[in-house]
Amino acid sequence: MPRPRKDSSGGSSLSPGQASYVLDRMIAERRISLGEVNRYISEIHREISDLEARLSSLRSASGASAAAPSRGPGRPRGRRPGRPPGRPGRPPGRPPAAASAPAAAPAAPRRGRPPGGGVKRGRKRGGAALSPEQLASRQLQGRYLGLIRQIPASRRGQYQKTAKERGREAAIKEMQSALGK
Repeated sequence: MPRPRKDSSGGSSLSPGQASYVLDRMIAERRISLGEVNRYISEIHREISDLEARLSSLRSASGASAAAPSRGPGRPRGRRPGRPPGRPGRPPGRPPAAASAPAAAPAAPRRGRPPGGGVKRGRKRGGAALSPEQLASRQLQGRYLGLIRQIPASRRGQYQKTAKERGREAAIKEMQSALGK
């Protein structure tokens, strides 16, 4: 594998803005043509394919599955970290609107909660159903947390003490009166 050249200027690598400026200058001074730039850009996908083929052959040589990269030690199973691919409102695996055939009228992505007040119907995602007491406790905790975050940090202790001694309901009432709600 060829080694990268050392930077002869002695400085660090170019920032994206500097690289764009240098490329524009080289095209303007006819040191490099726009066709050459486009050729390099079009070779990106071929190079990615070559690298994926090389990785696949290395995985098969090491005995690991080519479809599933090996997990590191201590890495949990399940969904990989980070955001899922695609943008909100588009099912995974569906190509972007620009790559698919033009539709009659593009729909704007949905925003906000789904209709139905956020209550999921149909198949449950797992875990036991909440009892009415658990649901009420969680709703009360949500109201308590929503109010305590609006209180300055220097005054939160008194409301936390009230919640421990007299209950969250009393602390919520005190916070609402202090906030004028």
